[in-house]
Amino acid sequence: MFVINKIPFGKTTLLELRNNVTNEYVTILPEIGASLHQICLVCNNVLHPLLWAVKDEDELYKEGIPQYMGALLFPFVDRLENGKYVFEEVEYTLPCNEANHKNTLHGFMNNNIFQVLKLNANQEQASAELLYNYDGTFEGYPFSCTITVCYTLNAKGFNCSTNVQNKSGGNMPIGMGWHPYFRLTEDPSQYEVSVPAMASFIIREDYINTGKKVSFDKRGEFLKINNFSFNAYAIDQVNDNMKTILRDKKNKTDITIESRGFPYLQLYVVAEKAIAIEPLTCIGNAFNNGIGLTILAPNEIMKNSFEVKLFAVDR
Repeated sequence: MFVINKIPFGKTTLLELRNNVTNEYVTILPEIGASLHQICLVCNNVLHPLLWAVKDEDELYKEGIPQYMGALLFPFVDRLENGKYVFEEVEYTLPCNEANHKNTLHGFMNNNIFQVLKLNANQEQASAELLYNYDGTFEGYPFSCTITVCYTLNAKGFNCSTNVQNKSGGNMPIGMGWHPYFRLTEDPSQYEVSVPAMASFIIREDYINTGKKVSFDKRGEFLKINNFSFNAYAIDQVNDNMKTILRDKKNKTDITIESRGFPYLQLYVVAEKAIAIEPLTCIGNAFNNGIGLTILAPNEIMKNSFEVKLFAVDR
């Protein structure tokens, strides 16, 4: 039996989707950009909290929001160089919010209040549908739209689907993604990652994606986590095998992150704490380099989703 609970979390509220039989749960922060707070799934009769998550309101504002924990990245991902771009011969400038560089980071959606549209819980699943009506008033992005996010917990695992509809009178440039941090416990060297990538991108020292690709010949191989720091990839779309796997060798578990409509992937390792595995519709600085950038016509809808599951590994 699945249920939905509302849990006070300082001045805000956690929305919890829970399986009362297995005690698996997902928690969401609707008033903090519809951010994903925690995913806790069962494997071998043990509950595993999968995400690096804040414990209280103090941590939320000191760590969670500044580090984009579980954040929806919109209307672009990663960095927009100097906060500037040109679209249809008009130059736009967004406020720069990256402390050490003059760039705009991860858009502006991570601290907005989403409306809870619909809650549903039954014998098979629990789901929450959230809505944000963006009116086009944020400096440098005058393109109104609606963003609908649906979170679902069922016996198979967790699913997140997102729809963005252009409500402006003209074309709308858009990139989006998600920023979940998967926690690393004890010795980080026990973890390996398998990436379904065809190519990787060259990143500058200031973390700006150059848009230049190099072949990635380790597709499907499990690589030790020290092979990753800040990496961006083009995913193999041909085989529809868009499954990234984080393997915990000590506990013999695989976390799988399977995406649809996200042809790019970014990995970011926080030393001995977590690895962000980010499904993306475009690469960083896409408003300038154009790689993966989506142009929505008036009333057109962009749809995508990702799933998280936990499996036992017999090795």
